Amino acid sequence: MRKYLARRALFALGTLVGVSLIIFVVLRILPGDPLVAILGVEGHARMTKEDRVRIMHDLGLSDPLPVQYVHWLRDIATGKLGKSFFRGDTVADLILHRGPISAEIGILALIVSWLVGLPIGIVSAIKPNSSIDNITRSLAILFIAIPGFWLGMLIVLALLFWFGYKAPIIIVQVWQSPWQNFQIVLGPAVVLGLAQGAYIARMARSCLLEVIREDYVRTARAKGVVERRVVLGHALPNALLPVITISGVLLGFVLGGSVAVEQAFGVPGLGRALVTAVIERDIIVVQNLVLLYAAIFVVVNLLVDLSYAWLDPRIHYA
Repeated sequence: MRKYLARRALFALGTLVGVSLIIFVVLRILPGDPLVAILGVEGHARMTKEDRVRIMHDLGLSDPLPVQYVHWLRDIATGKLGKSFFRGDTVADLILHRGPISAEIGILALIVSWLVGLPIGIVSAIKPNSSIDNITRSLAILFIAIPGFWLGMLIVLALLFWFGYKAPIIIVQVWQSPWQNFQIVLGPAVVLGLAQGAYIARMARSCLLEVIREDYVRTARAKGVVERRVVLGHALPNALLPVITISGVLLGFVLGGSVAVEQAFGVPGLGRALVTAVIERDIIVVQNLVLLYAAIFVVVNLLVDLSYAWLDPRIHYA
């Protein structure tokens, strides 16, 4: 087990180093001048050559690229993650301020996806090709096809025009006002959770349909075991492994989708901060937030792999 963990941790570290290199190189070769984004076209045109050299030095952009990359790794090691070009605060402060709201949205979206997707998948597998199965499969395809940001904008407009309601757009942490915080995170979490729940429902249905045809399930039924216990106690645990695997993969969709959905709902989370940083060409903020999202994705998928042994005792790590 320890050897397995050490090997996976090494792979995860290599993945993050590769991601950091890709982020760093891509942000440096993209066209556009960050000083134009900071000063504007007119301000940039009035700037003297000496001013440009001084500002680029202050921002750390005049150093050779390998030196800039080493400086970024040093900032990561110290935990400060560098400073924003526009606001002057560190990216660590930005993450501490906005991160809890994005984390709540992600966790709540996963909970919604399981609460919606798993029961629908079980019902569809127990009664295949029935009216309920056809309806749930159609709804699953519908929610997979609808873009999250578009559904988010529809919900925001419907609440605003029909009920005159608009969720708070300021940062309110859960320990400051649980009710206001819940209003902020509920909409994005439901939109993201419904889309992921559709994937989970389809995966749970196909896996459970395959498992309930196995010999040990037929044996349990032949012994007179109650159908609910056959499905929930014998078939479902063995059908959950692929569902858990796809849940780890879907977290990437949740993280990526949260960027657009937070923007649609006006939620002041990390996704919206990332969109703003891209528009402002604040490359220090962009590279750190993208690396943070990659690190979360890697860690969650590692936890998913470790959960296999807990769900299926036949699995051993070497």
